[in-house]
Formats: sequence, structure tokens, C-alpha cells
Amino acid sequence: MDDWFGKRVLILGCGNVLFGDDGFGPAVARHCLEECQLPTDVSILNAGTSVRNILFDVLLSEDRPSRIVILDAIDCDREPGEIFELDLDAYPAHKVDDFSMHQVPTSNLLRELRDLGDVQVSVLACQVAHIPDEVSPGLSAPVTEAVSQAARTLSQEYLA
Repeated sequence: MDDWFGKRVLILGCGNVLFGDDGFGPAVARHCLEECQLPTDVSILNAGTSVRNILFDVLLSEDRPSRIVILDAIDCDREPGEIFELDLDAYPAHKVDDFSMHQVPTSNLLRELRDLGDVQVSVLACQVAHIPDEVSPGLSAPVTEAVSQAARTLSQEYLA
């Protein structure tokens, strides 16, 4: 997991692949690692549900990336499969109690990295169609289609 040391950009695919569309972030990370030509100063990690641990390591490191991009699924009343940038200061209140990337202290770690660590932080989100209450792996059709779109967005906006 220390592949990010010395890299300009760190991209973290967050989510639980066992819960349907919540696996969006890991799916995009996997797609980029398998299909995209990455610059040598970019690291993409399938962070899964370990994003807090990684962010804490980054926060404590003296050798931080200059940009962190979080890839995550979210439910905020948009069209399923819609890709959008989520403002770090505007996380939906109903996500605070989730055991997810959006839970405190993760959002606080991202803000600290941005505000105190001089790291640009972006969240590239995808509107879910559904996240099941029980284990049910596999992305919905609209979120599956959004994976390659998110990879293109990463290439155009964050890797240039």
C-alpha cells in the first residue's frame, strides 16, 4: 500500500465490493490499473474500506502527494450512474452515520490534508442505483457504464 510515496497524484477507489454499487470506486481503480496508461507520478489504489488508514498514513507522512482524488459511490438524489465532483464541505448529512468513506473522521482527514497539508483534494462521485442492506456483489447497469466514464474523467481532469 505504500506505492503512493513520492507520487504527485494519489487516486483512491473507495467502497465495499460486497454491497452492489458501493463497489464503484474499487471498480474504477481496477479499470484504470488494467486499461489506462498511467503517468509514473500517479498512483491508483483500490482502497476498498481501508481509506481511513491510508489517509491517516498520508497525513502523517512528510512526503505527501500534491493531489488526492477519492472515487466513491453516493446516494444524493441524482440520476443513477451520474458522475460528478462532490464538494468536500458539502457531504450529505445522512452519510455522517454511515460506516463509509464519508464518516467522520475520514472527511475530517481529507479537510486536514487540504487545509493544513497543502494537498488538493477532489472527490469524484457516482450516483448509485441501489446499495443493498445485505451482501450482494455486483454493480448495477448504470453504475457499470459509469466506470469507464469515470476513468475518462480521471484521465482528462486529474492526470494531465
